[in-house]
Amino acid sequence: MKMNKLLLRIITFTLGLFVMAFGVALSVKANLGISPISCVPYVYSLKFPLTLGQVTIFFNMVLIMLQMIMLRRNYRLILVQLPFVFVLGIFIDLAMYIISDLYIPNYMVQISLCLLSCIAIAFGVFLEVKAKIIYLPGEGLAMALSDTFKKEFGRAKIGVDVSMVAVGILSSFIFLHQVQGIREGTIFAAILVGSIVKFFNKTLSSVVEDMKLA
Repeated sequence: MKMNKLLLRIITFTLGLFVMAFGVALSVKANLGISPISCVPYVYSLKFPLTLGQVTIFFNMVLIMLQMIMLRRNYRLILVQLPFVFVLGIFIDLAMYIISDLYIPNYMVQISLCLLSCIAIAFGVFLEVKAKIIYLPGEGLAMALSDTFKKEFGRAKIGVDVSMVAVGILSSFIFLHQVQGIREGTIFAAILVGSIVKFFNKTLSSVVEDMKLA
């Protein structure tokens, strides 16, 4: 019974990773500014000869280090995130390949893809958290902030996303001498993703409990 529950959690977590990666790819394809979770890696992928997935791996290693600094005694548990960081990077590059030929005819389709990206990323985060295996560094940092400062996770997630946008803008000016990959879509995602995660927590948590994940 325990093995079945563990297997279900692993499947849920892996599905969450792929949905999240697909959301990131959609935000790139929309070309209205990439989602906050990937805006920093995206800027660096424009500067260096690396894919978005590859830079995502390196960036998440930095986030792991930040969690280690914050959590101190519990930092050893954070290292479990490392293998899943590589899986996310691979999924992002795979999703980018899958939708590489997607045709975007006008601005309304761009907006639609941008909103769909927000929903996909939020749902991926929701599945990841409910699987109760481990948090990816982005959500792990939000969780560390939530535990340290006693803030609700959705609000902490919004704070992390907004901070990523700020770092992305600064990095873009430094390395590209202009703002690239950060537009209105980035702001939408910074505001919406955390709120959508909260919505999923309120409306779908009972479904997760029925699946015996909780």
